[in-house]
Amino acid sequence: MTRPDDDWTDLTQAWTETPDPEPRLDAGFIRSLRRRDRLARLNFWVEMGGGVVVLGIVGWGAYRGLPLAPLAAGLVFVLAALGLTFWARRDHPGLLTETPQAGLRFALGQARTGYRWALSGVAISVAAMIFLGVIQTTVDPARGPAGAVIAGMFVFLVICIGYYLRHARRCRHRMAAHRAALEALEMDAP
Repeated sequence: MTRPDDDWTDLTQAWTETPDPEPRLDAGFIRSLRRRDRLARLNFWVEMGGGVVVLGIVGWGAYRGLPLAPLAAGLVFVLAALGLTFWARRDHPGLLTETPQAGLRFALGQARTGYRWALSGVAISVAAMIFLGVIQTTVDPARGPAGAVIAGMFVFLVICIGYYLRHARRCRHRMAAHRAALEALEMDAP
């Protein structure tokens, strides 16, 4: 029945290898988790650096003798923005992809962090609008066309709020999908 030239290595490996108890994570899914993690970290450091720059501008304004109202508004704005940035990134775990459950939990945590980031972005944009309103009321009209610049900034902030709300909606959808996948994995587990 068997011939001497038959190769039985595939069958031997199939018999001797232990089956993998966990399903594998998709490589594309892991790449997207890593990409989102890198972008979130970069975004965090850019926002923190921007906050430090604004603190420097407020300090420079105080040194130059600017009125107290815009300085106080700028200080409150930057402190609120930095606080909201820290709030958005709280409880962000390191990249976990050892098992499908760990990968999905990490993805769920990423989506929650993205959702908090979007909410804090809306709050920071509203605070920036309030800050610009304070600046508009304290700027001397003889110094130039500050109204047109501030109006342009208002339009920019409204567009930013739209993007933040879109991001929040996408994060809610991702959270729901990850929760459903995690529940399905836990139901399938013996």
